[in-house]
Amino acid sequence: MRHLTVPAAILAAALSLSAQTPAQHWLADAERLEDADADSALALVRRALPRLTDPAQRMKALSLRCWTAASAAPDSVLAYAAAGMAEAARVGDAGAAARLRACRGYGLEAGGKPLEAMADYDFGVAEGRRLGQRDLAATSLLLRGQLRYYRGDFTAALADLDASYRLAAALGDEPQQRSALNSIANLYADPRVAQYDRALEYYRQVLASNQRAGSERGIATAHFNVGSTLERMGRLPDALAQYRRGLEMDIRRGDSAEVAIDRRAVGIVLYKMGRPADALSVLARVQSYARGARDVELAAQTSLSRGVALRMLGRTTEALDELERARAHFTATANHRFLEKVHEERALAYAASGAWRDAFRARGEQMELQRRLDAVAKEEQNTRLRVRFDADKKEAENRALLRENALRREAMEAAARVRRLQVAVLVLSAFVIGALVLLAVRQVASARRLRAMALTDELTRLPNRRHLYLLADAAARTARSRGAGFSVLALDVDHFKRINDRFGHEAGDTVLRRVADAARRALREGDHLGRTGGEEFVAVLPGAPASAACQLAERLRATVETTSFTDIDPSLVVTVSVGIAAWAATDADFHATCRRADDSLYRAKAAGRNRVELAAN
Repeated sequence: MRHLTVPAAILAAALSLSAQTPAQHWLADAERLEDADADSALALVRRALPRLTDPAQRMKALSLRCWTAASAAPDSVLAYAAAGMAEAARVGDAGAAARLRACRGYGLEAGGKPLEAMADYDFGVAEGRRLGQRDLAATSLLLRGQLRYYRGDFTAALADLDASYRLAAALGDEPQQRSALNSIANLYADPRVAQYDRALEYYRQVLASNQRAGSERGIATAHFNVGSTLERMGRLPDALAQYRRGLEMDIRRGDSAEVAIDRRAVGIVLYKMGRPADALSVLARVQSYARGARDVELAAQTSLSRGVALRMLGRTTEALDELERARAHFTATANHRFLEKVHEERALAYAASGAWRDAFRARGEQMELQRRLDAVAKEEQNTRLRVRFDADKKEAENRALLRENALRREAMEAAARVRRLQVAVLVLSAFVIGALVLLAVRQVASARRLRAMALTDELTRLPNRRHLYLLADAAARTARSRGAGFSVLALDVDHFKRINDRFGHEAGDTVLRRVADAARRALREGDHLGRTGGEEFVAVLPGAPASAACQLAERLRATVETTSFTDIDPSLVVTVSVGIAAWAATDADFHATCRRADDSLYRAKAAGRNRVELAAN
């Protein structure tokens, strides 16, 4: 799916169009240009700032400068945010400081620091609600929801995005509504959620809103996203029509990169519809662009698509040449999803040319990759079930309570009947009661299975946050009653967003599973390890003082660093940062100890990562 840019309306408060000074005119022009021409908008803000003296106007300009730099000068975002926050503190403008801190979070997220970004978004949500500034709360909720979706926390992401959308609707802020609604649609269109009808409904609302606003880029993006969802649903003619509409608009806009992406999508749908010759003509133009732009990923994807079309036309030698180019690239980048499709097409092309031995070998390679992908698909199915389980949990609990009450009433009625009936009827009543008991046993077993699902992280099979905190609270109570003590390790995979961006989410999932396995091996029997967030883990070490915890943390860090990831990329080395806190008598509960461990983790990351930091008691 393609994503919309952050709209100008959520980046800064509206500027007065009645401004009389040149600096205020420049500022108003910059706000109008931000979404269409970020470079020009940033230049205008820089020009206006030295001439602005009114504190409120300066705060608006500083916020606009930070958010505009997110598109035009990403390397400057953190510096602009820091300067703006310092000035906001001097003039006592809490709302402006929170807006600039949210902008800093956006820069931190882009720089691969999701934990720090999440803290800034949390602050923006809290301050927006405290100050009654609904636009600030809506912006921060949108950014936090998008980050939570990226990190796989679908239920929390949906709650944030829905809250952002509702606030924007109450404010009458259509650009903000479009951004929130597009993000909600992306979540529902994700294959791990696969609620395509709902995604289509929301994409079409986004399309209608962009049409009212006259945003050609937004309209083209909406058409592409609708087409992609329809293609996943198997509605190929409808998908083709949507892709072509987006293509026409991107051609008019002169956006060559988007045009190439649109054309490849059109080519794929054409050969899926049995029109390989037409597809080949379209894909030739995409290949030409990819080679000229040196976009090796797009070139490899297009070689795969061209190989399919050539094979369908009976031109097997040319097809195998294209597929070999795609195979070499996807093998080098460990892209198993594309590679599985390449092997499937190679097997078909070899079979069509009578090279049965080569076809058999290619089919074997495909089946091996399919086995791996099936394991990933199973994890994705578990994720999809978890999203639906969380959404329906309360309703399921109510239904279970009604069933339990009904069973109880039926058992009481059966017992009353037994007392009134003769011996012959007693046998039948006992049979009914036995059936009820069996049903109750099955209900209990089902409830236990659901509870196990709710307490286990699907990806790593570790205890999830809820389960770990239950174990940790028990350890804390034991420590207080016996004086035995315990320690907490907070660990985070370094630069995990970069790993996902470079190698894909499948590789990221593999990294998290291996880090979890390495951490388990490094800890002692009786220690508790759980996954508490995307790339975040917490370990509870009962009976371990600070000195022992430091040794265990260093062993864990070294074990992860020496774990092999050569199947993902020969150069990939994964490290973790670890924060340690030993339980202190002043800690009210486990959460207090955990917060100190988190503070130590932030120090470890700030000091260069791949290191261990101990909190002072």
